[in-house]
Amino acid sequence: MQLGIDLTASTVRLAVADGEQLRFTAEVQPQVGLVETLAAARACLPPELDSAVTAVRIAIVPGKRDLQLTDVGVLRIAPRSMAALRPFAAWPGTAGASLRARSAEVPGGSDFVGNHKLPADPTQLCEAASGVVAAGASRLVVSAAGAPSAPWLERTAAGVLRTELGLHVEVAHELGGTGVREREHAAALNLGLTSWAEAVVADARRAFPDSDLGFAHGMGGFGSAAEFVRQPLGVFHGVVRAAVLGVSRVTGHTDFILVSARDDSTTLVGVTGGEPDRADVEQLWGVTHNHLALDSVELPLGAGADPATSPLVRRMLARRPGYPVVAIGDAAASGAEPAGLSGFLQWAIAFGATQGRVTVLIERVLRRGLGTHAAAEQTLALVEEAVTRATLAGAAPSPEPRSSADVRPLAYVSDPVDTVRVRVSGAPA
Repeated sequence: MQLGIDLTASTVRLAVADGEQLRFTAEVQPQVGLVETLAAARACLPPELDSAVTAVRIAIVPGKRDLQLTDVGVLRIAPRSMAALRPFAAWPGTAGASLRARSAEVPGGSDFVGNHKLPADPTQLCEAASGVVAAGASRLVVSAAGAPSAPWLERTAAGVLRTELGLHVEVAHELGGTGVREREHAAALNLGLTSWAEAVVADARRAFPDSDLGFAHGMGGFGSAAEFVRQPLGVFHGVVRAAVLGVSRVTGHTDFILVSARDDSTTLVGVTGGEPDRADVEQLWGVTHNHLALDSVELPLGAGADPATSPLVRRMLARRPGYPVVAIGDAAASGAEPAGLSGFLQWAIAFGATQGRVTVLIERVLRRGLGTHAAAEQTLALVEEAVTRATLAGAAPSPEPRSSADVRPLAYVSDPVDTVRVRVSGAPA
């Protein structure tokens, strides 16, 4: 059996699942610390369930206070840009000013379709990195213009910096999609949350030392503890995915509008075919990024914030005619849920966290031979990369995760290129 714990709302909610069957639910009040809260959650389980639970799945999201950016810097490999387009130019507040002081640009990069690729000169790269380190950075993001068509530009530069300077380096193309600034933002947010994730995992292991530990994470709704620490930014999408899984299991709906309440806001997310609807970018704490961005509407609570009068909500509903509106968590507890569900949707996230899979999506821009699709060997290499990532994220290596590839010509350029999306999904190990 699996125990799902929802730590995203004002009340801690638990759900014990045996496969797709919901066996037990409970609520406990948050305690003084995370270890104490998790211990209280475990203590409320009947002894026969506590002994039967072999896996614990936790849904949790950080707050802005958990973001630690004081030692994060960025190196961008690209032609020098105007001030308004330089690294972190759009990041608001004092954090943005601090990040801009720990950033640098190095000539190089690629155009969007990979026609002209120029790796960064190693000497220039190390000199620029030394300047960023002198400004206070000890963890670096390497980004490159055109990385969706030439990810090796970032990987090669990261290898140089690790070897020559011994630095902790992350590559931006593993976090975000098209748009170098948004990729940089995603990678910086991710690095800024790793200390929080490490502390969460340490506390969870203290509370459940003998259980298999996982988190609501990523596109499939599950990631191992190691994946949670490596990409903590993925929990925001993962919690939504867990909610979608919980709602679908309870109601049978695959097309609906999900409503959740947290802190001082209400969020609406469109769901189509059992998948949260995606967008090109989204905002987190005023920062625009493109890591697993969702098509959502966030409304502040309080006077003047009636969802029924919001143009954004009306637009979301108009694009999804006939979709039922389903409230979960605190929103469901307030009485907004559909009738006849006996309050089960309060536990949608906790239950859904037990139903997640590991899912990896890789998108690349690949050149093709005249009259053909993207080279088969390139697509196969992407599938192999995605399978490796899924296994590292906690998917069982056997049977091998399911994979699919979507190859589409890039119609708005004259070059013979395709956009290739590879998706791999596997059950937790």
